[in-house]
Amino acid sequence: MATLSANYTAAASLTITLTSLADGAYRQSAEVTNAANLYLDAHLGGSIQAGTVGADGSIIIYGYGSYDATNHSGGVGTTDAGITWGTTGNTSIFGYRQLVLLAAIQTDSTDDDNDLYWGPVSVASAFGGVLPTKWGIVVLNNTGAALHATGTNNEVQFMGIKYDSA
Repeated sequence: MATLSANYTAAASLTITLTSLADGAYRQSAEVTNAANLYLDAHLGGSIQAGTVGADGSIIIYGYGSYDATNHSGGVGTTDAGITWGTTGNTSIFGYRQLVLLAAIQTDSTDDDNDLYWGPVSVASAFGGVLPTKWGIVVLNNTGAALHATGTNNEVQFMGIKYDSA
C-alpha cells in the first residue's frame, strides 16, 4: 500500500502592498495562479506592523477565488490594488460579503509596536477543501491608524502543498 506524505514548497511572497494602508481601507493582492503547479493546498501567513493605534482594532484577511479562471469572488481584479467597493472593477457595494474569512488579527492599544504575526492558514479549507485555480487575498485595516510606512515590515507568504506517494 502506498504511503502519502506532504511535500511543502519553499515560501513564496504574495504580491500585496500594505505600506501605509489607511484605516478602513481594503487592498487586494495579485492573484496566484495554480494552473501549472496544481497545489492541493497553500499555507498562508505573514507579518503586518500596525504601528501605534489609539484603540483596540483588527486586521481582517479575506480570500478570493475564481470559479472559472476569469471572474473572481467579490468582483475583485487580478492585480495588487486598492478596492473601493462598488467602484473598483466589477465590485458591488457589498462585494466584500462574497469573500471568505481567512484570519482576524487583533491589535492592542497598549502595544506601540503591534508586530502582528499570523498563520499558517489553509487556503483550500476556506474554499471547501479545494484550492481554486486562481486565488488571492483582500486585507481590511480596521486598526484606527494607517499600517506601518516601511514596506519591509509588512509581508505575506504562502507555501504550496502537494502529496508524494511512496
